[in-house]
Amino acid sequence: MTHSSTVPLGPASHHFVEQYPDLVYAQFRDGQLLPGGQQLHFDFLKPRSSTPTPLVVFIKGGGFRNVHRTRYLPALVPLAERGIAVASVEYRTSNLARFPAPVDDVREALRYLRNHAAQFNLDPTAVALWGNSAGATIATITGASAPDEAEPVRAVASWYGIHDPLRSPEFREPGSPLLTALGPVDQWFTPSDHIRPDSPPTFLLHGTADTTVPVEQSISLAETLTELGVPHELMLVEGGHHDFSEMCTRTDALRRTYDFLQQHLR
Repeated sequence: MTHSSTVPLGPASHHFVEQYPDLVYAQFRDGQLLPGGQQLHFDFLKPRSSTPTPLVVFIKGGGFRNVHRTRYLPALVPLAERGIAVASVEYRTSNLARFPAPVDDVREALRYLRNHAAQFNLDPTAVALWGNSAGATIATITGASAPDEAEPVRAVASWYGIHDPLRSPEFREPGSPLLTALGPVDQWFTPSDHIRPDSPPTFLLHGTADTTVPVEQSISLAETLTELGVPHELMLVEGGHHDFSEMCTRTDALRRTYDFLQQHLR
């Protein structure tokens, strides 16, 4: 027996999302932005929209030693379904260039995306940053320094980032990736080196049982944000670890991050 039915065409429940992988935003040769040489890529999630959309630039962590920018894309699709474009960007790792090279790279990605806003159907005035671990460090410093740019970053989401490395003595131990990434300890930064009263609203997430990046790192940044009057939220996960999938599946951090970013981008 054959059954047939007719259903009405209703309003869209969410934005349809298109994926554009492996796009290039910069090329390097001998550390300079020149044609040829090393390319820096990003993957782009584009909501189908008749009007320009906000943008979240996602910066994946990896101890400053690797990027693997595509690994967390599935977790970012629901954000794009809300009508917010997502660009997951790569940056030079510590074997190629010492910090703050990754910050310079993300700034270059921001410039590229804003300069090509019409092609990507983006609103260049509505941009936020989100990173985890080393990516959170890069996002926070890039976002805080963005008032120097023509258009400030609207918001930053930082998942278990390194924000005050001098506060955690384990980062100075031999073999620490920070020694390779940041160089001599006397060159390390503190939150007050870049956070200012006009820094963007910031969402902080950290697990209390994180043995890779101690929770004191996000607490220290929250203290500086409070002192300077920068709006922020600090979400501490009791027993939480340095684990993106754990935060996504065992807490409501993903939804809260989406809500925070959407609130400040709209």
